[in-house]
Parts: sequence; C-alpha cells; structure tokens
Amino acid sequence: MTLTDMIVTILTAIITAVIGYCGSYFVKNSRALSMLWALEPLAKDAVIVAQKLGVTEYLTGAMKKNHAVQAVVQALLDAGFTVKNEQVVINAVEKAYAQQRDLLEQYPQKDKGAE
Repeated sequence: MTLTDMIVTILTAIITAVIGYCGSYFVKNSRALSMLWALEPLAKDAVIVAQKLGVTEYLTGAMKKNHAVQAVVQALLDAGFTVKNEQVVINAVEKAYAQQRDLLEQYPQKDKGAE
C-alpha cells in the first residue's frame, strides 16, 4: 500500500465519520424544528379552547393557562415529541394569548358566583 492509498483511506474514514455525525445532528435538529413549528398552532388552539371552557365554568386566568399548557404538552406527547422543558410551552401559550387577546374577548366568562 502506498502512502497515497493510506492517506485516501484515512481521509475516507474521517469524512465518513464526520458525515455520519452531521447527519445525526441534522436529524435531531430537524425534530426540534418540527416541534417548534407544531408548537405555535397548538398553543393558539389550546388558548381558545381554555377561553371557551371559561364560558361554561368559572376558571381563573391561571387555571386557563394551566389547562392550555397541559393540552399543548399532551398534544406534543401524542405526536411523539418529548417535552423536556415545559417553559417553552408556557412561553408559547402566553404569546398565543397576547396575540389573540381581541379574539378571546368575544367569549364571556362565567363569574365565580354565577350558577
């Protein structure tokens, strides 16, 4: 085996390892990116559902937020995602609420004392 053949063999092995690592890295980041793309519409829908739930039963703002967060987490889990940091979901729910504030005002909320 000549020196050139050895260098080519070594470089081929190194390039194969690097490509394998990069492929694994991109697959992991692609999955995270997919979760982020799914997160925004899920959060918007969960906020609306929580607000509508407040029409028929008394819920505080914190209770509605918790309901929305749990709905988003469960939807992500059902879709096969792993939620390691719930703060990301909480932030998405808060953002969805802030963006839809005018829309959410159309649902009259049940009062604490009303039956």
